[in-house]
Amino acid sequence: MALPMSRKLKNFDQNVDIIHIQTPFFMGHLGQYLGWKYKLPVVHTYHTFWEEYLHYFPVVPKKLRNKVNLLLLTRNFPNRCSHIISPTQTIHDKLIEYGVTKPITTIPTGIDLVKIKQTSVDTADFRRRYLIKDDQPICTFVGRLGPEKNILFLIEAFKTVLEKVPNAVLMIIGDGPQRAELEAKISLLGIEDSVRMTGYLTHSQVFEHYLLSTCVVSASKTETQGLGLLEGLACGLPAVCIHAIGFKDVLTGNKGGFLTKDCLTDFSDRAIQLLTDNALYKEKKEEALAIADNSSSQAMVDKIAAIYESLYKK
Repeated sequence: MALPMSRKLKNFDQNVDIIHIQTPFFMGHLGQYLGWKYKLPVVHTYHTFWEEYLHYFPVVPKKLRNKVNLLLLTRNFPNRCSHIISPTQTIHDKLIEYGVTKPITTIPTGIDLVKIKQTSVDTADFRRRYLIKDDQPICTFVGRLGPEKNILFLIEAFKTVLEKVPNAVLMIIGDGPQRAELEAKISLLGIEDSVRMTGYLTHSQVFEHYLLSTCVVSASKTETQGLGLLEGLACGLPAVCIHAIGFKDVLTGNKGGFLTKDCLTDFSDRAIQLLTDNALYKEKKEEALAIADNSSSQAMVDKIAAIYESLYKK
């Protein structure tokens, strides 16, 4: 909640043609109110399936934490806007299922390909810092360390990967409330020497780590668009992910990696296949780069600008 509000809102209608809101919470409702007051079109980007994150909001009244009530809010808020932007086709279809009737356009967030291509790394220093030998493949996860990311599954699957690829390393980039539990699980499985937990890294540092990794791995079931996955693909990394929302819109047809069942065996088998078949790895790497090339930030900005223009002309 952004308080106190600026007094400049009294003159909000001056030189404003369109309001674009990114949240259904306080600032989003303020944006809708200002759109109604000054008769301005309101665009809303629907980013997240909030029902998957209710465990982070214990202060929310129980009746609003009920999924039925939350879905009603999810429907009503977009229907008070002029146009909805969905980051994936899956979310687009889900919003229609929820009962959203306003126009919906699917536009992924887009990735900064220029910044990624300008990133330089010191391979020797990186591997020395993390005690990783040159012949050790690195499977990298990037994200918040929380239950919704399903990292316990990932750790268990990696235990099986080590049976076939004993020199592999699992790199977990990020921090969060589940870190201690994850560390305990790693210790219980006896794979401490094969896992590196970096803690929080800046965006630029994530790119550096991606560029020195072998593949991206994620078992999350709550991604809206898999932006971190796209950035990994842009660094030339094939991916192994559970067939779930966010990922299935990126790795369509298993291009750029593999979508697996919600099954430890299937997940670990695909990771092993990727790490042991050089020809397959090269093929998936090329597919990954091709997917990323079609997901640049500039291409997505152009699509949003077209929506703005259509609303402005009405």
